[in-house]
Amino acid sequence: MSKSSPRDLAVAFRSLARRLHDAHDDDTPPEVSASASSEVRNAIAGAAAVLGSAATPEGVADAIATRRNEQWSDADLDAIQKHADAAARAIRTVQNSSQRS
Repeated sequence: MSKSSPRDLAVAFRSLARRLHDAHDDDTPPEVSASASSEVRNAIAGAAAVLGSAATPEGVADAIATRRNEQWSDADLDAIQKHADAAARAIRTVQNSSQRS
């Protein structure tokens, strides 16, 4: 994911569960699914720790959406971006694995 605005990041976190679910098909290896699910949970937990929010996609998205622009530090925004990128990579791994099977 390229650099995103806070609004984009809120949308990304809100859609993680759906995107992960949609990435799976009948041929997705169980170990790939388990690993990706764990990585997505870790990304959500990491973002929640930065934001001081509930460690759920909705909690992270709500915390991002309610933070005013002047409250963002570059470090916080970069950290949230890195967690979103990690979740997106995990989802792409599932998609790629499913397409190869």
